[in-house]
Amino acid sequence: MNRLANEVLVKIFRTTVYSTAALVFCAWIVQSSRYLSVLNTSGISLAEFLRFTSYLSVDIMAIILPIALAISAAFVYQRFIESQQLVALQSAGISPIKMLSPLLVLTTIVTCYLYVNNAYVSPVAWKKFRAQEFKIRNNVNPPENAGSIFSSNGFSIYAREYVGNSYFRDIFIIDVRNPEKTYSYYAEHGAIRNNVLMLVKGERIEIDLQTHRDSIAQFQSYNCNLKEVLSMENKPPQPNEKFIHELLQESGNGPETTAQKALFHQKMLSPLLAFIFSLLAFFMILQSPYRRKPTIFRMGCLVFTIVLFQGIFFWIANTSARSPELIALNYGVVGGSFLALIILIGQKRKFIE
Repeated sequence: MNRLANEVLVKIFRTTVYSTAALVFCAWIVQSSRYLSVLNTSGISLAEFLRFTSYLSVDIMAIILPIALAISAAFVYQRFIESQQLVALQSAGISPIKMLSPLLVLTTIVTCYLYVNNAYVSPVAWKKFRAQEFKIRNNVNPPENAGSIFSSNGFSIYAREYVGNSYFRDIFIIDVRNPEKTYSYYAEHGAIRNNVLMLVKGERIEIDLQTHRDSIAQFQSYNCNLKEVLSMENKPPQPNEKFIHELLQESGNGPETTAQKALFHQKMLSPLLAFIFSLLAFFMILQSPYRRKPTIFRMGCLVFTIVLFQGIFFWIANTSARSPELIALNYGVVGGSFLALIILIGQKRKFIE
């Protein structure tokens, strides 16, 4: 019996690894395609782009892994049915319920990983992703044509002509970061070096928004330190960048606090989907009576049920960010489904034995 359990465990594990890798890769391609414009405009290398978008795969795998585990288990169980090995087990007096133990072992490992992912790995990945995205998008690299060079935090740079080697002609700058004053610059030509814009032969116009007076100053050379514009200081972290214990630290009933609490409960419940999907796969594929024909219809129903259940779960989780009363509903759905599957499998076991 131990040999059978080990065989089932190895087959499910191997199939889960292959299917998870394939599904994560496909989902990663779809997600990373949204950032292809960054690759074209920022001038970063392909290796940097792959490293930048690889942080997206952390949450992708957390969503796909429970589904891949359940479908892999269903596929292995179906192969046992098609090869008539279950019929041989029943003839030998071995209940098919014995094949549930290796699946529960793998599901427990996956659930533990998902909790570690939600508590630590995912926030760290999102922090690195945001920092890398900010660095790439706001690292001022001259474009190959005239027009907008850079715009961020109320500071915009335009040029009529790009000469080459980071040099421009007819540069215009508008700075509206100060709510009381607006600044504009014009220079005949200039260059960008290490995030410093160097202007030559131009004028600086300062407009006081309170008195509506302006002043003009001519200059032969002027340097703009763009690192000040690109500063990330005092930028509050996004909820998905916070560790799980930080989501409950803020008090109050504001929208941000409510969203953080909803994300906390989502992270606490989502790993349990691995147990629900695995039990569902076992119940739908290995239910009696066992037929010798392929159970393709059951596989289709299983995939549809899993996708529908996960869709409902995340819809409730996202909606609870605006309606906190729905958090209890998600606990009811997850807990009720888990309990119902335990009861159904227990009743089926009595029937089989």
